[in-house]
Amino acid sequence: MVPPSPYISSGHTGTGGGGKRGTATSSDGGHESPALQAFFAMRQRKNESARNLLVRKVPGFKSAGHALLITAYVVANVAVGFTNVDASAKANFASRFGWLALSNLGLVIFLALKNTPLAFLTAYSYERLNGLHRIAGYTMFIWMILHASLYTTYFSEAGMIVTKFEDRSEIAAIVAGFSFLTVVLSATILRRIRYELFYVVHVSSWILAIVALGIHRSDIAKKGIIVILLVASMWGLDRLTRITRVLYYALNNEATLYPLPDGGTKVIFKKAPVKAVAGKHCFIWIPAVRKFETHPFTIHKTNSMEFTIKAQEGFTRDLHQRALANPGISVRASLDGPYGTFPDPMDYDKIVLIAGGGGATFTFGLVANILERLHDEPHKTITFIWTVKKHENLVWFKEHLETMKNHAHSPKVDVSIYVTRSPVASQHHHHLPHIHDHSLLHHARPRTSESSSGGSLSPDSGGSGSPNNEKMPQLPLPTHDYQHGNHQSSTRSQNESEHVGGGLLVVSHHNHAVDNSTGTELHPHSHDVHGYEHAIKTGRPDMATLIRQAVVGTPSNQRVLVAACGPDGLMRVVRDTTARLIQGDGPGVELHCEQFGW
Repeated sequence: MVPPSPYISSGHTGTGGGGKRGTATSSDGGHESPALQAFFAMRQRKNESARNLLVRKVPGFKSAGHALLITAYVVANVAVGFTNVDASAKANFASRFGWLALSNLGLVIFLALKNTPLAFLTAYSYERLNGLHRIAGYTMFIWMILHASLYTTYFSEAGMIVTKFEDRSEIAAIVAGFSFLTVVLSATILRRIRYELFYVVHVSSWILAIVALGIHRSDIAKKGIIVILLVASMWGLDRLTRITRVLYYALNNEATLYPLPDGGTKVIFKKAPVKAVAGKHCFIWIPAVRKFETHPFTIHKTNSMEFTIKAQEGFTRDLHQRALANPGISVRASLDGPYGTFPDPMDYDKIVLIAGGGGATFTFGLVANILERLHDEPHKTITFIWTVKKHENLVWFKEHLETMKNHAHSPKVDVSIYVTRSPVASQHHHHLPHIHDHSLLHHARPRTSESSSGGSLSPDSGGSGSPNNEKMPQLPLPTHDYQHGNHQSSTRSQNESEHVGGGLLVVSHHNHAVDNSTGTELHPHSHDVHGYEHAIKTGRPDMATLIRQAVVGTPSNQRVLVAACGPDGLMRVVRDTTARLIQGDGPGVELHCEQFGW
């Protein structure tokens, strides 16, 4: 999936979609009057116009809708902070600001809960509330600074500052203040640099801050301690729930690790959590890699619980190194989840799925979700667009691409794949790497030596140290049977395939035309092989054109879901293009942007 940093399921914001349009009818089945129909049509146009504006990207915010919500929140805080306050003494403002800090603290923790009640009551899971959690945190910190500054000034002018510093509760207030400062600094600076270190500092500083705050406001008659205990209880109960779930799913569970080209790792769990759905995410616990850490990744297969993880820093890097050293190793593991919400794709007539790089874990998960539930619905179609940097990345989702090619409903799926960096190999072989379940996976880079302990490859000690000198061991890919289709393993002689770029097995089947508007499609050399492939184009696609082509022409009485996961630049294009397609006389369009980072 989408790991803690900087991957997968986004910015993240869903927007309400229009329902199916038709002639307005009365409750007894008769047609409404022309005046009432005109009224509904006008209201629909106004709703679509509003959504057109609210979905658009705004600098510094995920969308105009987020900007509007945050502005309203800040305005409400300022109004409460300065309304009906006796301005005759600074202490009155200091007291008001202190209560506002406490109130916002409660909201901060409520929005941070993984098991938030909002996930059951609304369409918002915890990761969709993370932006609001941060805004509430910054607001709370500002009120705290104002509270402390005004009280310090007030006591200093009254000649009581030295006496206050001798008070245990005031010392605790200072400790709480610096702890909250550490919480904020870790979120604004450390989070972008070292996520794992940020998490440890963030949580430990929060615990110290809430304990110190409880000592500072320990007098129950002043009621501040009640709010503090409530906040601490919410956080503690959420943690207890998550720990209990991890321990439960650790019983008789394990994960099998397979290294993939270009720093990928496939993780397959023996047991899946209840209500696991492809497209949602779980927190993975693998004590052999990190004893006291869990990390979130997107589920993209549920009949055998499967995750594909891109190696970055920390946990993901160590996980990949372990898989490299021991391909196919099974380790003790557990899960916490599933989490996440997204619109039910079965409610839509056309589904447009867009992914950049590792964001495909979300869109492949949605495709699996749809194909499992799809029946004879001739009007329902899927457009799948995926852009990757390297040809080797296609191997990561080989089985899913096979499914989309061979599934009984594959004619309803239009697949477009773009490789933004052209392969170094011959321009005659550019179709999807076809690697059978019982064959050995070869990395596209040469190998030089083998470990004496297990047949895995040792790191390359020579060369310039560039990524091109990295080696990948041969490993057997897991075998999975698909519910639909007739995928079978097979072998291929050397004259039926070619190793491109030093070892990546690439096969091709058909010739394809060039489409300069959305990338250049390479002309493959034809081989008589039994397998599958999807046409692969090189270069960056014109994503705005692809989205318009997918949505325009859809009947106005149908609904379209545009779901995307990828880097910020891609998501900005998806959001702005989709917003322009929300029109009163067009189909009902809904946009869902999944989190692509943590």
